Amino acid sequence: MKYLITGGAGFIGSHIVDCVLKNGDRVVVYDNFSTGKELFVAHNLSNKNFKLTEGDVLDTKKLTSAMKGADFVFHMAGHADVRGGFDDHSVDHIQNLEATQSVLEAMQKTGVTKIAFPSTSSVYGDATVHPTPEDYPFEPTSLYGATKAAAENYIRAYASYYDWQAYIFRFVSFVGERYTHGIIFDVLKKLKKNPKVLELLSDGTPKKSSVYVADGVEAIFKVIGSTRDRVNIFNIGHQDILTVDEIVDTILAAAGVEIRKKYLGGERGWKGDNSFVYLDGRKLKKLGWEQKYSFQEGIRKTVAYLKNNPDLLD
Repeated sequence: MKYLITGGAGFIGSHIVDCVLKNGDRVVVYDNFSTGKELFVAHNLSNKNFKLTEGDVLDTKKLTSAMKGADFVFHMAGHADVRGGFDDHSVDHIQNLEATQSVLEAMQKTGVTKIAFPSTSSVYGDATVHPTPEDYPFEPTSLYGATKAAAENYIRAYASYYDWQAYIFRFVSFVGERYTHGIIFDVLKKLKKNPKVLELLSDGTPKKSSVYVADGVEAIFKVIGSTRDRVNIFNIGHQDILTVDEIVDTILAAAGVEIRKKYLGGERGWKGDNSFVYLDGRKLKKLGWEQKYSFQEGIRKTVAYLKNNPDLLD
């Protein structure tokens, strides 16, 4: 098999690259390095089954050329800063929706018929059913969630047009080695800037779940190896639920820091944030997947990685 992975030098994408190569398959990483790091794929540069192409997903012509001969596309590139869409109303539209259509157009031109796509728990918005199942309606509260939902529908339409097979994964946040954004990252950066007071955007009460990256990537490949529907949609979430306060306390303990916390907001951290994220994982569990690492273990592993790679915080 030959895989093309957009965003393959990013946090989750680079772990998928490792799994593909471990299975003896070939991979082309296509990344513009806006958030991806050569550090994350450097250990694969000498592998004869690995190829690195620097390019923007929005450059459909270059992407199409890179995709020739591929059997399967992991479209992992995208804008991942949920908060950013409030200040910049175009970034999610361009980087999530237009970029996805560019990938789909390249697939149609090159004859690739299989795609995996990282959607998000944010498509559910402030869900009133917990844990939230895959058939819950789209109710996004952010442009990030809205464009991911739209991208899902684009993928469905192309799959219907051309008899493709699509795998759509609605993630909670992933944590672990090569982590480059999110609450752990933000807290550690704030500690560097001000070691006396830690400002939190919420009142500490929002409830979140998160998955350690090795567990999440294992879930992705479990689904791809087990399901054969035209469009396969799966939540990937943890059964552990922590408040923001509990998450921050775990980060501080892992970092060996005691600090006063100052709460700046209410039950949500920012416009578009969701105060309770808890996904129904029964569909995935029926395939035999179980998370191996607790939420707290994932946090501790992430803190240890960032402490050993402090340049990432800059």
